[in-house]
Amino acid sequence: MSMLEQDRLRATLRVGHTAVRVLLIHPMSSGRSVNNSPAVSGLHFIQDIRCWRNDEPMLEVKCGSATAENPYFAFRLMEGEIGDKIKVRWVDNMGQKGVVETLVN
Repeated sequence: MSMLEQDRLRATLRVGHTAVRVLLIHPMSSGRSVNNSPAVSGLHFIQDIRCWRNDEPMLEVKCGSATAENPYFAFRLMEGEIGDKIKVRWVDNMGQKGVVETLVN
């Protein structure tokens, strides 16, 4: 994973809702794949994703080891306004964390 790769978040106001799209850059290893050596790779996956609008909790997702590499999520939040702050935070099973924020446009 390159240091230049970053999580991406977009939030767009639609009629009656805010459309949110997020791409999380993460290897999401199930621990079952075999690399070039005979050893099995380690388990490494995002286990918790949370979303806030203007610091108010909106969504919580629990993931498992079967989630694809660099997972993409799209969801709708009821209503909203241009300029609302959307924040998405994730935590993986190794304690690594990521946070990405944007404003609704």
